[in-house]
Amino acid sequence: MNIRHRSARGLHPARARRRPRRGGFVLWAVASVLVVALASGWWWWSKTDSRPPGYNLVLHQVARDNFALTVTERGEVESSGVTEVISEVKAKNTAGVNILRIVPEGTVVKKGDFLVELDSSALREEQTAQQIAVNTAAALAVESRNVYETALIAKEEYLDGTYVQERQTIESEVFVAEENLNRAKEYYEYSKKLASKGYVNQLQLEADKFAVEKSEYTKAKMLKQLESDIVIAKAKWEADKNSHELALAKLKEIDDQVAKCTIVAPKDGTVTYAHNRENWGGDEFVVKEGAVIRERQAIIRLPDPAKMRVSLNVNESLIQYIRPGMPATIAPVGTGGTILRGTVEKVNQYAEPSGWRKANIKEYKAYVTIDDPAPDLRSGMTASVTIRCADISNAIQAPVQAIYAHGKQYYAFVFNAGKWDARPLRCGPTNDKFFVIEEGLQEGDRVSMNPRAFLNQVSLPKLPPEKKQQVVRIDSPPPKAAEDAAVATKAAEKPAAEASATESPTTAG
Repeated sequence: MNIRHRSARGLHPARARRRPRRGGFVLWAVASVLVVALASGWWWWSKTDSRPPGYNLVLHQVARDNFALTVTERGEVESSGVTEVISEVKAKNTAGVNILRIVPEGTVVKKGDFLVELDSSALREEQTAQQIAVNTAAALAVESRNVYETALIAKEEYLDGTYVQERQTIESEVFVAEENLNRAKEYYEYSKKLASKGYVNQLQLEADKFAVEKSEYTKAKMLKQLESDIVIAKAKWEADKNSHELALAKLKEIDDQVAKCTIVAPKDGTVTYAHNRENWGGDEFVVKEGAVIRERQAIIRLPDPAKMRVSLNVNESLIQYIRPGMPATIAPVGTGGTILRGTVEKVNQYAEPSGWRKANIKEYKAYVTIDDPAPDLRSGMTASVTIRCADISNAIQAPVQAIYAHGKQYYAFVFNAGKWDARPLRCGPTNDKFFVIEEGLQEGDRVSMNPRAFLNQVSLPKLPPEKKQQVVRIDSPPPKAAEDAAVATKAAEKPAAEASATESPTTAG
């Protein structure tokens, strides 16, 4: 009994281990059956699909209509006659100077009114040190002038005998010197006779000759020494005068810099802070008390309300359409739907600097003048600007979706009598909705709105795979069309609300 019991207990764990294996096999079998069932259902559904072959057919009927090419961007209203108030305080190896006080934005000021006070503490310390340097240089200049004048007097004393007290002494010395000179000459002559007879040797004769020459050179030597003292004293005086003038000029410059720390209004106007929110590094500069101002940086703008314009950034893909002189409509935000007329004034030739956030986006600055500014128009307001770049009347048009680019050639798939015909096109300008078709389509042709779905039913030239499908290039509008649009818009007397772009209708067949 005990032996059987042990055998039964010994078999029990083995049975327990075999149960999971049997359950996993069942799950695997059920999954396989489901996969086969799904595949069979899909095959049956695809074979029994009752939709017609042309269920994906979407056509557009080509028609003639007026084509309008417009570019709409948002910009900021500013004054074209703005006067910028800039900081004229030199940085001097520093980041700039701080704003201590500034008049509130929006304040109406008159010419001469206070605007900004900049920190002048460092300049005032330099002003004090420079004043000391000026005083020292002035003292040195006075001392040098006195030395120079003393040298002139010394020369006069020597030549003219200015002091009466020394006149007799000088005359006696001159008389003695002349007597010595005469005696030296006589003795020299006598020595020559004695030398000729052999009573005086050659050395003694030379000594007598030197005594004569020494008496003659004494006066010239003294005059040369006095003139040299005069030249040296004059040069030092001139140098000290130049040093004093330079120190004085520097002091005047510092005084001017201190005065420029207080800025007043150059004319009447309304104060507008010169914030800079377009730094290439991404950091914004906001004018406020405590802000650091660089040299020549604008702090305040005083706009002229009679000369207003809108500055806007235009993407590089659209800047090719915009030319100076084109008409535009301006819709300022917050003016109750007011529509103003304007004209493109200028388009910059170079892209605006962009930060790391817009490294791959190039934008160009354009300016649109407002012909008749509204009374409630203010600088800094946001405005939506619509520029009318081209206006072509009665033009054959096709939707952008219907144009297929095969290499460098454009095609439209025309549906005719149940067949597809891939027609090469010559396209004109586009407004991102319709292309102007200059050649390749006729009025009434029906083109596919999804040409890629029918590539296997048309015949196209063979191209390498990397050149088969390219981005549809948007050509610039003809210059003549742009000029005609500007002339036509200015000549037409239409409400401003009708200046928006005209869109061509799309019909599906």
